Formats: sequence, C-alpha cells, structure tokens
Amino acid sequence: MVSLPEFDDTACEAGRLLFAQSCDFVMGAVDMRHLPAPDLPEIAFAGRSNVGKSSLINALTNRKTLARTSNTPGRTQEINFFNLAGRLML
Repeated sequence: MVSLPEFDDTACEAGRLLFAQSCDFVMGAVDMRHLPAPDLPEIAFAGRSNVGKSSLINALTNRKTLARTSNTPGRTQEINFFNLAGRLML
C-alpha cells in the first residue's frame, strides 16, 4: 500500500491560492522540436484518450474553457502548455 503525504492547512491554502491565479494557454507542440523552453517547473497530465485530462485542468484552474474538451476520443493531436501565474507550466 502506498502512503500519501499529509498536508497541513497552510500548504492546502497555498495550493488553492496558486491555482486561483491566472492561467493562460501558451502553445501546442506537435513534436519535440516545438516544445517551449524549460523555464518553469512542469506538471504533466498523462492518460488514455478521453479520460478527462482537459476537464481536470479546467477544474483545477476554475475555468470552463481553458483546456478545450471534446466528446470524441483522440481529438487532441498535440501537447498543450499552460502558464500558471508565471510559476508553473501545466
């Protein structure tokens, strides 16, 4: 069994405040040559087709249309990058 770390109220509030800040679409990359410079720490969301990766990004950032969603599996054909408050790249 995997043990999960405990987070105190201060850490939880810091996370809430971070994801409440502005988050902007930066770019979509179709291959490795088009990746943005690795200037910020990155959080990657990976998973099978149509499992809710874009919906999770929208929920975390409290935005409805930041990451485009589709009911059709396999619609995203590139890796999308979002800048979260100049502190993280999603």
